[in-house]
Amino acid sequence: MTPDPHSAGFELPTPEGADQAKSLQLIEALVGKMRDGPLSFVDYMATVLYHPDWGYYGSGQVAFGVGGDFITAPERSRLFTDGLVYEWRQAIASGVAPAILEIGAGSGRLAIDLLDRLDAADMLPRSYTILEISPALAARQKANMREALPPAVVERVCWIDDWSTLAWSGGLVIANEVLDAMPVERFRWWPGSPETAERLAVGFDGQRFVWQGCPAPDSMRAAVEAIAARIERPIVAPREVVLAEYNPQLAPWFAQMRASLEAEGESWVYLFDYGSHTADVYRADRDQGTLKCHYRHLAHEDPFVYPGLQDITAWVDFQAVAEAAEAAGFELDGERSQAQWLLGTDVPQQVERQLQSRDSLVDQARLAQEFRELVMPTDMGERFRVMRLRLNRG
Repeated sequence: MTPDPHSAGFELPTPEGADQAKSLQLIEALVGKMRDGPLSFVDYMATVLYHPDWGYYGSGQVAFGVGGDFITAPERSRLFTDGLVYEWRQAIASGVAPAILEIGAGSGRLAIDLLDRLDAADMLPRSYTILEISPALAARQKANMREALPPAVVERVCWIDDWSTLAWSGGLVIANEVLDAMPVERFRWWPGSPETAERLAVGFDGQRFVWQGCPAPDSMRAAVEAIAARIERPIVAPREVVLAEYNPQLAPWFAQMRASLEAEGESWVYLFDYGSHTADVYRADRDQGTLKCHYRHLAHEDPFVYPGLQDITAWVDFQAVAEAAEAAGFELDGERSQAQWLLGTDVPQQVERQLQSRDSLVDQARLAQEFRELVMPTDMGERFRVMRLRLNRG
């Protein structure tokens, strides 16, 4: 049952013995769950990512930054966090309560940089809450914060692992690259024709996991019909059925968030992620869907390689996100590319001032490169989008 490192289309690095053993334990557990038939992909993805002992995020296997599996915007540059400092100033000036909630804090890099910047500006939040379902990642975040921040700043941070324990009276809510890591369903169809949808479940052939076609359940048919309704027409006519994904957890996730943010006071919610609008996400020429896996900075499309040791993500359909958020009672207050968002803050002016103040050409080039990576269309500028939601309970 050893995972095949060649199935990604090229040879992936071989995990060390302890990691291989952990992955094999996860494989055995998954095979055990298949005694009554194949697993839905949403169940498979939830297990390989969030199992508390063997999952990629749940066990803390994930490695961020240079040398890890992928790099998020806060890991690339503090200029991203400077954009959030700008938003914080706007929120406070509008009367939003001085509290921050971060959902899924990763390595803690964003929280560390944001608190450091706000401390220097004498604008620290009254509280900084991190909702983290992985005990291993929460422990890593705490250690990183203790090493990087003054004790008086760290004291303002608290961790929760469930929405039900959140104490909230309004403030700023941040979710950076959370939606793309939520488990998705996978199906194949003729784009724009929901009656052709077939569910892709996960089976086991004795050696490795495999895709297994099954009739689409009613919930999937309803979801695919909603997708088709948001597409005016396929961009190109497909020659055959294509693969696609959707997130079935959006509605309950926003409903839970709304219930947990019920308080006298206003909340501004910022969602940062990579994705697009429905017609682009479900373009007929995306014949393999948008599912992407990352292992040691190598990207491929096989979610069955090294279960529990690699990241699995899918593009975010921001139209579906907007519909789910508004149905839960949030007000959509804008959605744009990361480039448009960042250029609309005071970050460009900060970059200009810093470039003028740095004597070293190397330092100037490094800063300019960081800014380009965040805003250029060929990098993160257009692939990543920003959505702001509001919830006013006053």
